[in-house]
Order: sequence, then structure tokens, then C-alpha cells
Amino acid sequence: MRVMKKEDFIFNIETRKEMEFTYNGKSYSITYDSDDSGKTFIIFGRTFEGKKYDSLGTLMNEAKIENHFFKDMLDVLNA
Repeated sequence: MRVMKKEDFIFNIETRKEMEFTYNGKSYSITYDSDDSGKTFIIFGRTFEGKKYDSLGTLMNEAKIENHFFKDMLDVLNA
């Protein structure tokens, strides 16, 4: 596994690439979904326990890993 650069992360979100991360021995994932109207969501959280975010900006500003904002953790996550 390697540490992912922020630019790589943003590219992966924009191209809807599914990702997995580990932090403190816990697995996290990013997947995607859409509702009946076609609105797409980013799903992030512990594997199989993800929460829906309606945009990359919302994900970066609201998602947390343990007590840390996800956006502040990009430099230490192993992807």
C-alpha cells in the first residue's frame, strides 16, 4: 500500500473509482450510488457502514475517520 496524494484522490473521485483505506487497523471504503432521479452520491465510511455525501466538497468537509476530518487524513491513509 502507498500513501495517496490529494491530486490522485480527487482524480479517483471524479472518475468514480472505488477505493479502500486503512487507518489504525480499520478498513474504510469509498463507493458510489445514485437515487431514482439519477442524483449520484459518494459513499464513505467503515467498510459496509458508509454514509452518503452528495459531492466531493461535502465529503471533504464533513466526513471523519475516528475524530479526525477525512480531508486532514489524506496524507496518512494507506490506499
